[in-house]
Amino acid sequence: MFVGHYSAAFIGKAVEPRVPFCVLFLAAQFVDVFWAIFIILGIEKASLDPGLSSNPLVLDYMPYTHSLAGTFVWAAVAFVLAHRIPVLGGAGRTAVVVAAVVASHWFLDLIVHRPDLPLDGDQTVKLGLALWNYPVPAFVAEMALLFASIIFWFRRSGAGMPARRAGRWFIVGFLILQLGFWLGPVPPVIQAVAASALFTFLLIAWAGVRIERRIIETGAAPAN
Repeated sequence: MFVGHYSAAFIGKAVEPRVPFCVLFLAAQFVDVFWAIFIILGIEKASLDPGLSSNPLVLDYMPYTHSLAGTFVWAAVAFVLAHRIPVLGGAGRTAVVVAAVVASHWFLDLIVHRPDLPLDGDQTVKLGLALWNYPVPAFVAEMALLFASIIFWFRRSGAGMPARRAGRWFIVGFLILQLGFWLGPVPPVIQAVAASALFTFLLIAWAGVRIERRIIETGAAPAN
């Protein structure tokens, strides 16, 4: 799953508006940020199979980032960071929201991944409902999750028209990214995939900063 992960960020924003979008966007991909770093460093293992439907990734060994047990560890790390660093939230409720967004990653991946998600480090049991094997339903599911969460955000927050326009821009931007991910050429090596993913995650977080700043400047939504 790619853009579908950001649905958790928009739900988190609706529940706790004090958490910045950039923090929630990074939280949604927190484990994938480290997955990309671990792939580049050779700590976790993956390869590419262009013949696979929807997604060419063959995820061989990812006990640290994509096991269920590891996910809860990353969520706990995120909770501590968000609780202790004011710009990341700085309160118990905001920290819980950030941690929940991080934890959502494994459960959203479960929907689309082939059976490659381990429960713990020994990787004896791997799970995945394999929606990736059905490209169109997989694409529709991700976009539906994202669209519904954005609608929930601006309805729950009571945001004004500038925020609604921002929501539409979010939808268009994520749609373009998902289409590029779905239809684009398969990179030659897995390290290129990891580096590209890492850059994309940071770019989306930066876009969150810019868009949220614009919303606040126009008075459409409070900063807190």
